[in-house]
Amino acid sequence: MLKFVNLGSGSKGNASIVFNENNMILIDAGLSAAQIRKRMASLGLDIDNVEAVLITHEHGDHVNGCKRLFERQQKLQFYINPISYRALPQAFPEPRHFEARVNFFNAGDTFRVGSLQVQCVPTLHDSQSSTGFVVKNEKVSLGYMTDLGAVTEDNFLALKDVEFLLMEANYDHDMLWNGPYPAFLKARVHGNYGHLSNNNSGEFIHLLSRLGRLRRVMLGHLSEKNNLPEKARATVENRLEASLELEVASQYEPSAIIEVE
Repeated sequence: MLKFVNLGSGSKGNASIVFNENNMILIDAGLSAAQIRKRMASLGLDIDNVEAVLITHEHGDHVNGCKRLFERQQKLQFYINPISYRALPQAFPEPRHFEARVNFFNAGDTFRVGSLQVQCVPTLHDSQSSTGFVVKNEKVSLGYMTDLGAVTEDNFLALKDVEFLLMEANYDHDMLWNGPYPAFLKARVHGNYGHLSNNNSGEFIHLLSRLGRLRRVMLGHLSEKNNLPEKARATVENRLEASLELEVASQYEPSAIIEVE
């Protein structure tokens, strides 16, 4: 059995837990270490059981809790692309203190954390490096894809066999272009290296549900200024033909624990 819980998703911090009966992984540490511990505890999960932290990219809403976690959780191993690592020296203590606990991966790499297999999926985003993940446990797998401006054929091929997916649905097109952002920031969000719109997220989810094994989706990384949960849900639902469970991640509270089957 593979299980997933989103602890928080959005511009104020991102973190999710993936685990089975033997191993537990934290994907992103954009929330504070205290909030990660508190939100896990509210679900009966113990942060001391987390063995590895996977970092998607170096932006603060994905790494803000790294340094404190590193200092407090002495057994934690961190996995990060070396390009992202070089871009965020402030996120960790001095190198001499943690060289043995930072593990580098490259685009497309696959590695194991105990009984869990992790595949690194390159994504298009305006960071130094950006990665999504596919986590597999025996015969089931899940995908984690946030912070991407467009999806690629490689993204589809990596995700076509996942049963569950956390997928970015960052903005509603009309809310973005009629909203308060300056023109350059609107263009950045809308571009192929920015964020994914509700429409584009819906199209990709529709494709995976028709041609892959996808059965359940959580929409994540919604913009507080340029989106609404009901807009994201309605837009994606309008593009679906297959029966698919759909929910929306919250910035401020954890999701229920999801069993991937």
